[in-house]
Amino acid sequence: MAMHLMDISQNSIRADAKNIQIAFNEDCESSRLTFRVGDDGNGMNEEELRSLEDPFFTTRTTRKVGLGIPLLKMTCEQTGGFLTVESEAGKGTIVQAVYCTDNPDCLPLGDIAGYLTMLIVANPDIRIKFTYRLNDKEFKLDTDELKEQEIDLRQSGLPGLLKPFIAENLKELFFHRAEKSFLC
Repeated sequence: MAMHLMDISQNSIRADAKNIQIAFNEDCESSRLTFRVGDDGNGMNEEELRSLEDPFFTTRTTRKVGLGIPLLKMTCEQTGGFLTVESEAGKGTIVQAVYCTDNPDCLPLGDIAGYLTMLIVANPDIRIKFTYRLNDKEFKLDTDELKEQEIDLRQSGLPGLLKPFIAENLKELFFHRAEKSFLC
């Protein structure tokens, strides 16, 4: 899922987003994980929105395929979940994938801390708000709050500090995960 986080966030960056909200909401009781990326980028018109699930559709000029959304859709549907995409030209996009975590086909979370760190360090001028909620517990990270604390997102040593900080906070959350979950 960390790779989906990066791929969908990169779509937001290419759409000139200045604000990206990334959220994981894990509900152990319903065995659901909702992964959501919202942005204030260029958004899509109706034709682009209808073509999103076609792997041979892309707005990029560097290649002729766009597999990000079709792969995200496939991975959530194979668990019994679903994908929704809301977008309006000039107003932004919200991509939301729901996974059934009690299904053995549920993807591993992967290196969320590493991908999130890369995303923040590579895009210091974009506000990135990240939330991981597990039942009633959550971890939040907001790059604007880091800047308010006078943390320089361009400093060379930041990745070595930020990734372990994110990883440790996520690890603490995951102690509260239900045993029947296939997330790891």
